[in-house]
Amino acid sequence: MKQIEELEKMDWQQLETAAMEEKISVPEGLEKRIRENLTAQTVATAQRPRRTGRRLIWAAVAAAAALAAVLALPHGSSEPEDTFDDPYLAYAQVEKTFQLISEKMSDGLKHASDAQALAEKPIKILKQQ
Repeated sequence: MKQIEELEKMDWQQLETAAMEEKISVPEGLEKRIRENLTAQTVATAQRPRRTGRRLIWAAVAAAAALAAVLALPHGSSEPEDTFDDPYLAYAQVEKTFQLISEKMSDGLKHASDAQALAEKPIKILKQQ
């Protein structure tokens, strides 16, 4: 048997050669224990409760927030209102636009929060039963 220091200095081909030269017997029943452990792991992961309910609720909340954001946007022509020769006026318009986006996002998050609170009520009721 080689020492750890010797093994650490070897590359993978030397390690493979050394492993092939060693006469190591496989314990009896090892394959059976491995199969049992894999089966038990598969059964344990299959029996875990799925959390698709929460995922569906979050998807519905996100969809409601996106819909609220789209409906809250002003409907007008898609053409730009104007072009600016003065960079200060352009910057002021950008700030105004970002402020509008921020307000709409805040409104959307509030609606999403309200929808989440409503969506969690049935889950709480079902968990109590």
